[in-house]
Amino acid sequence: MLFSSWRRPAPEKPAPVEEEYLEFDNFPFKLAVVQELMYEQKLLGEPYRGGDEFMERYAGDLETVSEEMSIQRLLPHIAEAEAYFQELKVPASLADRVEKLYVGEELDIYYQINPQWGDFDEYFEDGKAFDITAITERELEQFPRLKEFIFNMYHEPPEALIQQLHLRGIDTECD
Repeated sequence: MLFSSWRRPAPEKPAPVEEEYLEFDNFPFKLAVVQELMYEQKLLGEPYRGGDEFMERYAGDLETVSEEMSIQRLLPHIAEAEAYFQELKVPASLADRVEKLYVGEELDIYYQINPQWGDFDEYFEDGKAFDITAITERELEQFPRLKEFIFNMYHEPPEALIQQLHLRGIDTECD
């Protein structure tokens, strides 16, 4: 019993490693990265399916409801989906997995945000909210393996953006 009160000190637990996350300045660029990592490579957990849920909720009257009512339904859904993707943290450890980005009107992520943007082209300006018009150098520096960028949206990317990508050694294609 003499030694029962004597104990070795408990080993110190290592401090928890705080995850680092990618930083984005341009939301449409973040969407392109999330499309690749969440929907293509399936590395960001369960894919967000808000657009599917929206279409299921209104499946009974999608064909008969007025355009005005459809848009009134869409706007809060779009705001909720955009908030989800704005808040989504993308681990910096996944940046090396991004070698190619494709942006086109048929992508899952755009559908999940606004499942009817193609139905109301004029109102949503042919998906203009999804157009990548700028990417900061700070954003690009996070993706050292990015070598190809394919643009297939209704609107052409700005020439300055194409030149910026080329200067970084990133091949571009505009379909």
